[in-house]
Amino acid sequence: MMIDTQQQPSLPAFKIAVEELHDIGVTLTMLPGEYKVNYRNGAPSTAYYSDDLAEALAHGRNMAHNLPVVAPLPLGPMARRSRRGKMYKHNAKVAAKRRREINT
Repeated sequence: MMIDTQQQPSLPAFKIAVEELHDIGVTLTMLPGEYKVNYRNGAPSTAYYSDDLAEALAHGRNMAHNLPVVAPLPLGPMARRSRRGKMYKHNAKVAAKRRREINT
């Protein structure tokens, strides 16, 4: 899809570009006089700024090919006697004690 952006683009063209990039994990934001392309929940250092919608869209497509690898969430306690399990059990006891103190 080629978008002609010699003038300020119409809002529907911008919305189409936003939806296309959103589907592939990239965000497109319109700022005064420029467009910002970044990974979804990306750091400000990974943002790309352009004054041309077609260029921003092309760069967003290229960014989608290099999406950062998301680390897996940490696992919960694996067993009662694991170190993490002991920490969870201790924290639950402390929280229960605090709730009892507040309620009395």
